[in-house]
Amino acid sequence: MATVRERLPEDWIAAVRPALMLFAGALAGCISWALWYRVMGHSPPLGLAIGVSVGGLMLTSTRFWPLLALAVLVTYWLFQSPFPLIEQGFRAMGLALGALLTAVLIKRRGINPNELLDPRSILWVFVAAVAGSLLAAGIVAFGAIAVGRAPAFVDKFAQQGLGMILVAPLVLVWATPPRERWSPLRWAGFVAVMLFCGAIAAHAFLTTTGSPMSWAIFPPLVLAALGWHLRGATTSVAISALVVLWSTEIDTGPFSTAASDHRQLLAQIFVAVTCATIFLLAAYADERHAEDKLSLAARRLEIARRNLTNMARDATSAVAILDRDLHFVAASKRFVTDFRLPEGVSVEGRSHFEVFPVCAPERRDQYARVLAGESLSGNGDALRHPDGTVDYVRWSFRPWRDEDNHIAGVVITSEFVTAEMEDRRRLEEAERRYRAVFEQAGVGVGRLSLDGTFLEVNDRICALTGYPREELIGESCRKTSTAEEWESSLEGIQALSRGEVAFYSDDRMLQLPDGTQRPVHCTANLVRTGDGTGDYIAIVLQDISPRVAAQRALQESEKLLRLAQEAAGVGVWQIDLIRGGSRHSPESARLFGLEWHEGTYRMADVADRLGVDQVIELRKAIVNARRIRGPLEMTLQLTMPDGESRWVTLQGRYDGHDGRPRLLGLVIDITRDMEADTQLREVHEKLLRLARLNAMGAMASTLAHELNQPLAAITNYLEACRYLTRSRVDPDHNILDALDRARVQALRAGDIIRKIRSFTVSGEITQSSLDLGAVIQSACAAVRQLKGGRDAKVECDFAHVPASVIGDTLQIEQVLTNLIRNGVEATAGRDRRDVSVTTRLEPGEVVVSIADSGPGLSEDMLDNLFEPFRTTKESGTGLGLPICRTIVEAHGGRLWAENGPDGGAIFSFALPTQQSGETA
Repeated sequence: MATVRERLPEDWIAAVRPALMLFAGALAGCISWALWYRVMGHSPPLGLAIGVSVGGLMLTSTRFWPLLALAVLVTYWLFQSPFPLIEQGFRAMGLALGALLTAVLIKRRGINPNELLDPRSILWVFVAAVAGSLLAAGIVAFGAIAVGRAPAFVDKFAQQGLGMILVAPLVLVWATPPRERWSPLRWAGFVAVMLFCGAIAAHAFLTTTGSPMSWAIFPPLVLAALGWHLRGATTSVAISALVVLWSTEIDTGPFSTAASDHRQLLAQIFVAVTCATIFLLAAYADERHAEDKLSLAARRLEIARRNLTNMARDATSAVAILDRDLHFVAASKRFVTDFRLPEGVSVEGRSHFEVFPVCAPERRDQYARVLAGESLSGNGDALRHPDGTVDYVRWSFRPWRDEDNHIAGVVITSEFVTAEMEDRRRLEEAERRYRAVFEQAGVGVGRLSLDGTFLEVNDRICALTGYPREELIGESCRKTSTAEEWESSLEGIQALSRGEVAFYSDDRMLQLPDGTQRPVHCTANLVRTGDGTGDYIAIVLQDISPRVAAQRALQESEKLLRLAQEAAGVGVWQIDLIRGGSRHSPESARLFGLEWHEGTYRMADVADRLGVDQVIELRKAIVNARRIRGPLEMTLQLTMPDGESRWVTLQGRYDGHDGRPRLLGLVIDITRDMEADTQLREVHEKLLRLARLNAMGAMASTLAHELNQPLAAITNYLEACRYLTRSRVDPDHNILDALDRARVQALRAGDIIRKIRSFTVSGEITQSSLDLGAVIQSACAAVRQLKGGRDAKVECDFAHVPASVIGDTLQIEQVLTNLIRNGVEATAGRDRRDVSVTTRLEPGEVVVSIADSGPGLSEDMLDNLFEPFRTTKESGTGLGLPICRTIVEAHGGRLWAENGPDGGAIFSFALPTQQSGETA
């Protein structure tokens, strides 16, 4: 019911459309008549409305004739016709019944709309037009008489008859599909000829020359009829008729010489005769054209029939053509060979049942059905040959038709499909085996649609997922996927569906109904149809729970091993002796300062850390271990990118590894051991120095004790010499001065020896306030007295504020003397021998700097300058600077050395000032 209701509006519109079109055409014709009548004051000479009405009834149905009368009445109502209502009704019925009579007479004769101007039908068409015109004119005349007006029967008859003869064919010809389609060039020619016809007619009938030129319209009309047949004839005649009839209204052309009351009638007769002549000519031309085309089609059909026969004979497939009597018309060589007919004996002209005497009874019935118009076929029917063998045949029986579209016989096509049937049997057997494997496989096997819906699963998938088969089929695989993995699973399915990847393999987790998860390995690939488009996705699921458990145990073991390696500073390495390159554990890579990865490392990766010499030694060790198939042991010093030094030892062994030899071993971090050894050596050296210092201290104490007596004796002898010199009558004051100075220095030497002995034994110093500037002046004067200091320039530059410090004057002077003397000795042999002593006050201390113009200090000297027994002098003991540092530090100060910005060395020491020392 719903379907009928949905189709009802469309069927209703299709049924009403012809009636609406008929009414619209008749109304248009009536309106054109009314417009003419209003403008010209009388009826037009051409009954356009009745011509359109006859054509519309021919194209639709005669039962719609009341719509014609309705169209007339609507027109009278629209234009407020002056005719009385009774006359309007007669006029409406006259048009409707006249058109109806003409259409009924033509249809009763069996004339179709496209045969209206056929030479065999045109006479009857004219008779029907005259009958309809008489009826229409008579009814209109009765209407005029009924209202007391003159009937004007002849004028109405001529008007209606001309409308039927001229307009009805025009409507039918253009409403009926043509026999052939026109090309754009043919259309252009048609338009040009129509314009030419109109121009000639206008020149002949719309000029005021009065010359009898009416014959001039016939050549273009004949051209239009012969060139464009019925369409050209009806259109050109309509154009010319309009021009001719219009000429009677404006009194031009050949008919302008006739009497005014006969002028229009003569023009109508002229148009009618011209119309009949041209239409008959066009009908004969169209028929001749149709006969030519039919003859050409018959020849082509005969040629096609011969070609069909030849093609059947030469066809590579089994084809045979039978006539209605089931005699062979043609048969291909393949047909003869397949059905094992005698070679060299033609089957053409022989009956099918003569060629195949043993024929199944139902075959005759099949041929009868085909000759009745059916098409039959079969696939895989058994055909038993006379020798007992059996073939399987795919066949078809179809009727073939002659040029009259009558069934002329049967076309037999056949193909032996024995091999195909055997292949199908093997395929079915393979399908059965596949089904058995599918259901009994130890892994889960299934099919997914391209959007991830389960299409088919085996029992193993049900066991893996925990769902029965009926709960999986038709469901999305999201049902068995975890929320974390679904997005990546969907991306994989979409990539397979789009053909971006042909294979997918990964470990996934299945979400079981009880909330637990099961690890599986999923393999999927896209299965395509024969045309290459995706059909479905085949999946294989394998339970990997034991493997995952083993992997987790292995990972845990490796984690513990890695922790042990990291804690012990031990890494594992492997060197491929065939391909080269090495592989490292994470700890091994870390020890070599490399970023760890699973791939292979090259010697170039660590060359910058080893240096050229160690790289060469390592290569030699690898080659030697391979040659002797023995161990590899060596210690390497690595220089990391950040400058850090790292010591490692390599301990490895040769491994044959199934014909692919390699070196396996450990790398151990021994940096701490090496640092401990270095520290041990430094401590040992310090102990040796301490022993030597102790020995020197004992020796210094002994020397101080032993030298006291000679110094006392020297002092006594100097005193005696001074006394003897002074007791002379004329003493030499220079000698006395020298003796005084010698005495002072001897006393000073004794003082120094006593203080050194006291400092060596107890480490204590004499605390007293001293003038640092005076001490510096004294030290500078002492150095200037030395042999090597006489050529040197020793300058002093003191701070503006005098510095007062607490300490032992002799010890501070000894420090200054030693440092100034070292500066003087450093400038020996140089062009400029400058030594400057400067002081500057710093917060809480005074800094004394001794700068020289010597060569300066090397980096190695700066590192161990103040260590005992380190000296660059040939006769030095290496104790001067250590003693100076000890004295300065005993006074609470510090001593250091550096190179000057303009060259030379600068030795500086800082002592706390008196206020700082007291506060402390």
